[in-house]
Amino acid sequence: MIDEKWTGATSEVVKITVTREMIASYAKAIHHDNSIYVDIDSAKRAGYQDIPAPPTMPIIFWSFIKVPWLEDVGPVIHGKQCFSYEHPVVANRTYDCVIHLKDVRKRQNNCEIMQRSNHELLISFNDCIHASIRTTLLIFKK
Repeated sequence: MIDEKWTGATSEVVKITVTREMIASYAKAIHHDNSIYVDIDSAKRAGYQDIPAPPTMPIIFWSFIKVPWLEDVGPVIHGKQCFSYEHPVVANRTYDCVIHLKDVRKRQNNCEIMQRSNHELLISFNDCIHASIRTTLLIFKK
């Protein structure tokens, strides 16, 4: 379980370069066949500077970021997530990404103890936040 002293903690900032290949692979994996995810001309006709990432793609950014408060926490279930965009995430850009632990709450349910933890992944480019992804994780006592 997460030690509550981590509440308010922030991961280190990680630079993530989004590539066209990364976007195409993700779009294929989720069976999203819109041509804007694989064809630069389609993306530009749709008003993008480059190929845009599908709306849920930034959730994979978690795999690039070391989140110290989640090390050795035990079983985790992904509860819910919410994506908010100021600007689209597009290919051929390197974004600064960071995860914040917003809060941790302990719950007891039928003799089972678990925590609900709320996180926010911020994705920035040129010191401007492009996206904010809120994620709730349920963590069960080992």
